[in-house]
Amino acid sequence: MVDAWWLAVGVYATLLVGQRLWRARRWIPPEWPEADYGWKVTHLFWVPFNVLDVLFGAAFVLALLFALLAV
Repeated sequence: MVDAWWLAVGVYATLLVGQRLWRARRWIPPEWPEADYGWKVTHLFWVPFNVLDVLFGAAFVLALLFALLAV
């Protein structure tokens, strides 16, 4: 049986990675504006920082901490 905290960990991990992938797909680097980077995961680290990174990242870390403490 899956605990609710582990479900929250999965949801927040999906939200964190999903929004990074979505912004990586839409972001155009200033040095090559005509380049199409597609869904390449290696470009996730090039995407500029966003408030959503902190929001979903903090929620993910807290859910993971509570899930581990609930074991």
